[in-house]
Amino acid sequence: MTEPVTGRATLLLSRSWTSTASEVSFVTRAVAGAASRTSPVTVLVPAPAGPPEPDGAFDLIGVGVGPDGSWPFPQNAAWPARLAPATTVVVDEPDAAVLALLDHHAPDCVIHAIAAMPPDAPGRVRSLRFTGSTAPGAPGFIGLHVPINPIAATHRHNGLGFTGYLLVLTDRVGATAVSPPTPMVAWLTARFPEQNVVVVEDATASVWRGRVLRGIVPVYTRTDLWRLLAHARVTIDLAPGRIIARECIESLRFGTPVLVPVGSAAQPHAEAGGGMTFSGYPELLSHAARLGDDSLRETMSSAGRTYADAHYGDPLGFVTGVSLALGAALPSHR
Repeated sequence: MTEPVTGRATLLLSRSWTSTASEVSFVTRAVAGAASRTSPVTVLVPAPAGPPEPDGAFDLIGVGVGPDGSWPFPQNAAWPARLAPATTVVVDEPDAAVLALLDHHAPDCVIHAIAAMPPDAPGRVRSLRFTGSTAPGAPGFIGLHVPINPIAATHRHNGLGFTGYLLVLTDRVGATAVSPPTPMVAWLTARFPEQNVVVVEDATASVWRGRVLRGIVPVYTRTDLWRLLAHARVTIDLAPGRIIARECIESLRFGTPVLVPVGSAAQPHAEAGGGMTFSGYPELLSHAARLGDDSLRETMSSAGRTYADAHYGDPLGFVTGVSLALGAALPSHR
């Protein structure tokens, strides 16, 4: 286990902290938890200045709010009075507003970005790497800890009387129970008329077969989603999360292969042996058909589970990776 580093501290600035349904919030909270194992962590949020607000293991400190509801102008910020000499800064969304704030109040600190950095980010800003490597020991790669409950694999979702379906995590926002299927879902139901296609969107799973809606069940909890992932033949994620593609990792940890768009954050997971990528309807339908081969599916299931457990199933390894990443010396950039 890593040990606390004397005199070191971590300052985390987060716009997404309270957006608990977002992937960036999930990753940010995970990084904060890992960093807290080796150094004190102070969490700053764009909120009215005042006494710290408790939020689980952390207190949230409001530094003020800008005119757009985000970070305040640097001169208006209620910045913490003192920082430790070896403070490392982490930001979830490295936009111009937060970088201006840090240029003014913490000009000599290392800055680590969780989400993608803008092209014109200053040289002292580094990007934390959660995906993009097939080697757990690759330089700069820290992975993450993505928990699952193995018990979800022992019992299917209570609302379904079958398993082995095509599970689609949709790319649509604002759908309702009576919304028609998206074009990709319509193509899947037409191509595989005898297959159940389970579509998850807006906390609801709709079952399509033969281009007909067969039923609707709620997805109340994360465990409900894990059960759907664990008992699918394949998970088709049409809009993976932009940082780690969390649901794809969870699917792989249950041994369910994934089909994901080319160029998405989930592509490294598929390329590591846990699935396939597609760039349009023909490839999606072709690969979904190939995964009807039990032998191929079992090979991908084993490879994907091994990869996901090694990269995203080791909490102590993640703590060590975060400690090394945040404790690295600042390279000369002046």
